Amino acid sequence: MLQPTLPIPANHRNFIWVSISCGLYWFAFSLTRPIITLYAASLGLQGLSIGIVLAVYALLPMLAAIPGGFIADRFGRSTVLRAGSIMMLFSGLLYWISGGPWTLALAQLLAGLGQMAVWLAVQVLITEGPAQGNEGRFATFSLYMAIGQMLAPILSGYLADHYGYKMVFAGYILSSALLIFTSWQCRDEAPSALPSEEGEGTSHLLLRSTFDKIRRWLGQCLGLLRNPSFAVILLTTFISLFIVDVRTAYLPLHLESQGISNTKVGLLVSIGAVSALFVRPIYPRLMARLSFGWMLILTYAVSLLLLFVTPLLTNFYGIAALVFITGLALGINQPLTLSMIAHSTAPEERGLGIGLRLMSNRAAQLMDPLLFGFFTAFVSLQASFLLVGALLLACCVFTIQLHLSAERVPRPPEPYHDKKPRAST
Repeated sequence: MLQPTLPIPANHRNFIWVSISCGLYWFAFSLTRPIITLYAASLGLQGLSIGIVLAVYALLPMLAAIPGGFIADRFGRSTVLRAGSIMMLFSGLLYWISGGPWTLALAQLLAGLGQMAVWLAVQVLITEGPAQGNEGRFATFSLYMAIGQMLAPILSGYLADHYGYKMVFAGYILSSALLIFTSWQCRDEAPSALPSEEGEGTSHLLLRSTFDKIRRWLGQCLGLLRNPSFAVILLTTFISLFIVDVRTAYLPLHLESQGISNTKVGLLVSIGAVSALFVRPIYPRLMARLSFGWMLILTYAVSLLLLFVTPLLTNFYGIAALVFITGLALGINQPLTLSMIAHSTAPEERGLGIGLRLMSNRAAQLMDPLLFGFFTAFVSLQASFLLVGALLLACCVFTIQLHLSAERVPRPPEPYHDKKPRAST
């Protein structure tokens, strides 16, 4: 009699462990990301040199995101999560011993790859299960993410001001060690696509099976990229992550130029994450009342204010209000794109879909420092905010036009919307 009730708490426990892993990942990421820019500046790096050190973080992850999705589908999401958490721990040790640009760049390289693996795995794990009615689940997942983003920058700024950057890296090492523990509590709810060994037993057949899966995987990848609706998801992810990275990487430099301490810098970055906490109750209501097109326009318009208004503000409280308001829009984009991927991909394609989304994420984190580094070589940091904002505005307009053109093409009902059935008369 008790057996039918067992899967429910087991699934709930797994959801909690995955969400805790998500929170720890974002805590570790948010602990170091705002500080890396300031730490690189303290080592004597400037302009384009800082941009290159920051861009290195996203280089390997951008190349490995799609293969990472295939690996997650084939060998298991929890396996990828555990491997990524171990790489994060080793990157923390490199941060700790870094005293120059080369060791710092190597730490960035390893941290980027490990964090990509962790973030890919937890996203795929959270999208497993039925897609219907999962808006609340995705919003709760984003809540854990927001908590990690909220607490870490405050602690990071305080530690940097009072104990130095090495203590920040020690916190990153501890967070990575805790993540290793939680990753071993997570399990796959959907089976991985391992080839069957029953009755075969030969490496030749297993290798052929793997090649067949890779060929099918490449076909699925091209199919998703040809889908205009999925392209809109990737572009939306690129835009939102680009702005988030500006907030965590280059807003601290702007604030430092205004004479604001590291503790206050961390507080401002945390305010952006605090605003995401308000997304949990409003996101399902917005999804029920607004179309996807209007959600795009709303979130784009609000989030772009960070780039266009920041150079005009010098008051701490004015910047804090701006970060909070734009953080609302950026916080909505996270569950929005995850929900769309869950509705627009089959379970066996989830890893691939998340891998493409991660590639878009890392492309944003690669382009952000390179663009800022290039522009700051010719103009001021404040002018660079405006120039980057203009480029992103053009990207937003293109994405909206792509969505509208895709809407005009006759096709089956949109996979990322839950259509309520009409009452029969």
